[in-house]
Amino acid sequence: MFRSSIIGRSSVLVQLHRDPTEEYQIEGSYSQRCCKIYNSPSDHSARQCVAEIKRKVDPATNVMLGKDVFWLSLQPGFDGAFAMGLILILDQMFGDDYDDDLGLTPSDSSS
Repeated sequence: MFRSSIIGRSSVLVQLHRDPTEEYQIEGSYSQRCCKIYNSPSDHSARQCVAEIKRKVDPATNVMLGKDVFWLSLQPGFDGAFAMGLILILDQMFGDDYDDDLGLTPSDSSS
């Protein structure tokens, strides 16, 4: 997993050693627990959101809970253990000590 950057836009790219054609791109702000994981097929076909991380809101009080409480939403068939592994690596890369984001745009935060 490494951070890639193009002028004005940055993201994290995940490449798997067992299958070099399988890649995932993570966009958004992990430090704010608001990001999406996309598969990035090497044949440049349409990418698809396979997982999403969002801050959790208490439905009774409508209060956003702490950054350590979040939703992980997975598409059917996507490996939950793999997704949690990615989150652990993101936490090491962009945890509370890190104040940057992964290129979150205002339109991304409305979902």
